[in-house]
Amino acid sequence: MKNYSSEKLRTVSVLGHGSVGKTSFCDALLFAGGGIERLGSVDEGTSVFDFTAESREKKHSFESSIANLDWNDHKVNIIDTPGLADFHGETIGAVSASDLAILLIDGKDGVEVGSYKTWNFAKDANIPVFVYVSRVDRENAAFDRVLEQAREMFNKHIIPVVFPVMDGDTFTGVVNAITGKAENAEGVEIPVPEAAKEQMESYRMQLIEEAAEADEELMETFFANETLTEDELKKGIKLAVKNRGLFPLYCGTSIPPVGQKFVLDAVVEYSPSPLEATPAEVLDGDPVLPDPKGSFVARAFSTKHDKHVGDMVYLKVLRGSAEGSHETINVARHQTERLGNYYYMNGASREDTSKMVAGDVIAVAKLKNTITNDVLCDKSHQEKLVPIAFPNPVYRAAIRAKKRGDEDKMGVGLHKLGSMDPTFITRNETNIGQTTVNGMGELHLMTMLARLKELSGVEAELFKPRIAYQETITKKASGAYKHRKQSGGRGQYGHVLMRIEPKPRGEGYEFASEVSGGNVPTKYIPAVEKGVVEAMHKGPISGSEVIDVKAIVTDGSSHAVDSSDMAFKLAASKCFQNLMMEAGPVLLEPIMSLEITVPDDYMGDVMGDVNSRRGKIQGMEARGGFQVIKAAVPQAELYQYTSSLRSLTQARGSFTQSFSHYEATPRDIQKKIMDDYRNDEE
Repeated sequence: MKNYSSEKLRTVSVLGHGSVGKTSFCDALLFAGGGIERLGSVDEGTSVFDFTAESREKKHSFESSIANLDWNDHKVNIIDTPGLADFHGETIGAVSASDLAILLIDGKDGVEVGSYKTWNFAKDANIPVFVYVSRVDRENAAFDRVLEQAREMFNKHIIPVVFPVMDGDTFTGVVNAITGKAENAEGVEIPVPEAAKEQMESYRMQLIEEAAEADEELMETFFANETLTEDELKKGIKLAVKNRGLFPLYCGTSIPPVGQKFVLDAVVEYSPSPLEATPAEVLDGDPVLPDPKGSFVARAFSTKHDKHVGDMVYLKVLRGSAEGSHETINVARHQTERLGNYYYMNGASREDTSKMVAGDVIAVAKLKNTITNDVLCDKSHQEKLVPIAFPNPVYRAAIRAKKRGDEDKMGVGLHKLGSMDPTFITRNETNIGQTTVNGMGELHLMTMLARLKELSGVEAELFKPRIAYQETITKKASGAYKHRKQSGGRGQYGHVLMRIEPKPRGEGYEFASEVSGGNVPTKYIPAVEKGVVEAMHKGPISGSEVIDVKAIVTDGSSHAVDSSDMAFKLAASKCFQNLMMEAGPVLLEPIMSLEITVPDDYMGDVMGDVNSRRGKIQGMEARGGFQVIKAAVPQAELYQYTSSLRSLTQARGSFTQSFSHYEATPRDIQKKIMDDYRNDEE
């Protein structure tokens, strides 16, 4: 492929709810634009974009994929993104590298939760959006209803550029209100049908009004002439699109391809070039302007593993250019990276290129220390960019290798997967004695298990994780314990009197000594404290950490020969354990804050399910045509919640979660946990 200057580049991410036809639309764009000679098919496993074994088997995109084509002497990079919430990290990465987003909405199902989520990804990234209504040929598709719904939920400035022509309930083609061109239901250009001309003029006038509002000079022209010329209309639309004041709407079908050429024309004509993009924000300093002649700056927005060349890091070049072997520095890791193996990607196919310029997306192989969200710069001009904001994981499970001895290999593989996917986090949780993996859902984690096996040969399994409970007390207690052991030779003797009392939540542990008269020699006081601290690591209710307790050693006794640090440590540990049971012990459990987004129809079922999980509804609000339920739910009740919510809402609900606080567990739950713990100990 030839080299393109920055102003001749466009990068487009295709977004939407799961199963709205994004991949088929991308294949149709590629075919209509001459990027491929034969139309790919998701159902037949020939899609350019869904090329991995897992995506072809499940007929879902599990990661973003890129292809490119030449249209009107412009290079258009098309990024197909996952619609499933489990893989929205890939979607956010793609959006961060894009000049424009195209949001697909199903012509029958209308705006879904995933539509709303991905619309906001583009909004947060401050990039323009085209809206595309797919499958307008399907039975019960309703273009007008979807248009009004999109305006209500997203923005009133969504205006059709391309609209469908219907003969009763039969789809007969599409019309472009700006160019006055039309295609029939087979994608062949035809004259505008008479029945569509009035609608075409109506939409054209709406677009003229929107274009006029984008610029004062255009507004004056419009007031004077009550219209705009073709060139003035295009200028105004481009300005309005760039400023997110207009969201042009298109429509069509992917099989057969209808309307894709209109979309490609608009991408080249109306979407901003990389040189007009919003400058990249830095943590401290001036934004990075997209200057092709400036010093080199690029950000990794995705990392994938290719079985032929190894890890492939996908870069968006934000400033400058690189050609041939080019030395850079990874700003976050302070390590040198030499760029040298550049590729344009077309699904699974790679095309060598020798140069990268500002605004392009390039795959680079053989980088040693660079992962997603890292920034590469010339050493002389280093920039610390505001990182891409990837979502926090919402699903947690414990993991173990199926085969003994594979633990180290599993750890290396999990670390590798985490470097490729920022929404996949592995933790060695010493407080519960387990390794846990955290992701965006059960499907996400199962997919990562399959990738772990492919990457490292390790088979692993997931299971329900322990909960990181804490224990504390609610009242004072005093008592004593004497540790005495005589078994021939030197014995063991340690005797302590102790008082424990609760501290306000969050103030932590405190130890004090009120011993006087030397009954417990000063040299043994540190051993007493050590015994208390060790006992606090394993509370009597669940074996969890004890918090917010003050322990005071008040008296005791010693033996001139048999006393030792060990004896006093053991005495203090046992004394503390006994006093815990007399001081009103309570088990504290982690509470998570949830925001659950659901269509109105499912709100009652979801709220009932939250209540059944000991959750507390804290509020509700309408947001973009959906209901957002805010709730506090014990972490112990959330295992596999992603699957439950998907089942309750027919995959139309989603949620985010974050840690909120610790709260006392109900007495019946505490008793069951204590009984289970004691049975396990026996």
